[in-house]
Amino acid sequence: MRGFMRYLEKTVPPLRFPEKYTVITGRTGSGKSSILDAITFALYGKTTRTDIQSVKLADVCRPNGYVRVAFHQGDERWDVTRGFTTKKESYLEVTRDGEAVQGTIPDKERTIRDVVGLDYDGFRNSTFVRQEEMKELGAASGSERLAVFQKLFRLEIFEQALERAKERFTSLKSDIQAKEAEIAAREEALGRLPGLQQQLGSLDDERKVRGGHVSKLQTDFELHAKEMKDLEAKHERWVKSSSALEDRTTRLKALEARVAEVRDQGQIATKLEPERALLQKETDDLDRLREDLDRLKETKATHQQRETAARASGREFDLAKREHEKRRDEIKNRIDELHRKIASLRTDIDRETAFSSLRDEGRLEERVTRIARELAWLSDRADLVRELSEEQARAEKALARVHEKVASIDQDSFVLTEYKSQLEQLKDDLRREADDSHRLIQPLDDAKIEALRQLDAMPFSEQDERRLDLVSHSVLEKTAKRKRLDELAILLRQVGDVSARLVDLEMQRKALETERAALVTELTGLRSSEDAFAASKAELEILQGELDAERKAWHLLEGQAKALKEQIAALEADAKKLKESERQRESLRGELEIYDVLVNRVFHKRGVVMYAVDQLLPELEIEASKNLSELTDSRFGRIRLETYEEGRGHGIRILVQGVDGQWHDVAEFSGGEKTQINAALRFAIARELASMPQIGRAFGRMKTLFIDEGDLGSLDTEVSRELFVQKLLRMGEVFEKVILITHLAEVADKFPGRIRVTMTPNQESRAEVLA
Repeated sequence: MRGFMRYLEKTVPPLRFPEKYTVITGRTGSGKSSILDAITFALYGKTTRTDIQSVKLADVCRPNGYVRVAFHQGDERWDVTRGFTTKKESYLEVTRDGEAVQGTIPDKERTIRDVVGLDYDGFRNSTFVRQEEMKELGAASGSERLAVFQKLFRLEIFEQALERAKERFTSLKSDIQAKEAEIAAREEALGRLPGLQQQLGSLDDERKVRGGHVSKLQTDFELHAKEMKDLEAKHERWVKSSSALEDRTTRLKALEARVAEVRDQGQIATKLEPERALLQKETDDLDRLREDLDRLKETKATHQQRETAARASGREFDLAKREHEKRRDEIKNRIDELHRKIASLRTDIDRETAFSSLRDEGRLEERVTRIARELAWLSDRADLVRELSEEQARAEKALARVHEKVASIDQDSFVLTEYKSQLEQLKDDLRREADDSHRLIQPLDDAKIEALRQLDAMPFSEQDERRLDLVSHSVLEKTAKRKRLDELAILLRQVGDVSARLVDLEMQRKALETERAALVTELTGLRSSEDAFAASKAELEILQGELDAERKAWHLLEGQAKALKEQIAALEADAKKLKESERQRESLRGELEIYDVLVNRVFHKRGVVMYAVDQLLPELEIEASKNLSELTDSRFGRIRLETYEEGRGHGIRILVQGVDGQWHDVAEFSGGEKTQINAALRFAIARELASMPQIGRAFGRMKTLFIDEGDLGSLDTEVSRELFVQKLLRMGEVFEKVILITHLAEVADKFPGRIRVTMTPNQESRAEVLA
């Protein structure tokens, strides 16, 4: 496991169960039962926690977490790994003898169910005996016990069958009602068949009469159409000539308007010529003024750029200079502060001088001592004694001076050394600052001077500014006049030679009048034929309208006749469908009777469910009685399970023969005795479930039994617990492996295999194999 529930770290090595009997121990809440949830999570994607609707798989397994379960089924080894990626996407991997099983997650889950032989409910109830299930049998009511048995032995399949049967029963009743309504509708529709056939005969007669009218109108229409064809050529000439006459008339009117316009333009041109000459004279120097304006603007822009650059260079130089002076003053202030600190010290001897004085003191003391010994040795040598005495006096005098220095050594000597070191460092910093300031500030000063020189080389005075304003104003004023001058020039070019244009227009007018007179004469000759064409066209349109109306009525009758034929054909076909619907109704009624029996007799709780429970109870009584005798050391030895019916309710009653020989309800016994009775029943149920076949699957006999706690805490004597453990060990006769989860150390000591689960201070579960 990794990242599953509170098993955040990977369980290394993996949890194995090599022994036939293994116990999982640990304090309450340490994560023992989570091992069972991990197994069902890997195999089925479910846990007892996710059985609660509000808990999702993502709540029990973190991103990048997983559970891997390996097991043998027959001669094959299977590995199943289920988890979530870092992106919270679920995955499932299945291998058989090291070869990956392909397919989607649902495909792989079906493979697991086929291999194990059990689905989730069957696996959990036949393989796991949980603490809460050990308690609920004895404490539950009769109806609740019946529900527990239905759950454990998966008899809820009959309840599901009942619901399915009820759904089918209701569906059949609806189908029969719909089929009866369909039959009634078909019978009613067949009653209209004679009337529809009579109506179809009447429509056929009327359709023949309408057809004769349509033929006659069609003949008349074709005769008038032939007469119209003879008049169409003259009509086309009339239309063409009328259009041409209208065109010539329109062009004459436009030509007359154009002549008046040309005459007006000639008068305007005569008036505008003096204005054009004056504007030409006033705008002759516009181009020169524009050049002066561009030159002045360029000079001003360059002057402003250089002025801005000069100010920027000055600010950069001043800023660098102030920064240098600030750093220099800070260093000087720190130097002055150190001088004041040095002056306040009690000694002027630094650490090196102190160490040197101490070395000198030791050396001189040794020298004085050595000379004294030598004087004693050479007392009979006067010449050497004199030299040694002089040397001794010099050494003692030097030693006295050194003693004075040593006497002035204290803790300030070390502080003085540190201050001097800092002082030297600050002096070096001050020299570096002076060098750096010269290296950095000098280029900035040169750049400032160069910027000022370039600014002086491009002057722009107030007089230049006034000249710029004056020229700009003149250019704007003369530009407006130049625009007006261009407009007048264009207008005068458009006017051109007025007299020549008037002669040309007069010639065009005479030609158009000649053409118009010819068209009028032609139209007068065509008037009579055009009137005859209009009259013939009107009569033809009347005939066309009558013909269209008769055709529409005729087609309407044909459509009605066709619809009646389709209805009659459909009703004739319905006569056959009616017999089929009656046969289907009888079939549905027969099926309804079957599902009525299933709902009210077979799948009802009074039926097959209670029958199935009654078949299970005798075998369970025998096994449970045997288990109870072993668990109580033959103090109790008989359990009786019986069903009962009370009003509309059903239940299971658990009776135990007491020491008095009488039968008592399980509720009458003490807590520890109830635990023993419940355990006897649950072990019997586990044995029965482990060998039961599953519907639609192979036999699902499980070879491993997990007991979660088993309610051992309620067994108040060591003997009772010992008998419980011995019974667990005897369960090995049925199961290849028995694994107990408990927090009781005295019980755990009885098992050869042991796994201890602990909780770290960080609330993480850890599993450790002890034996």
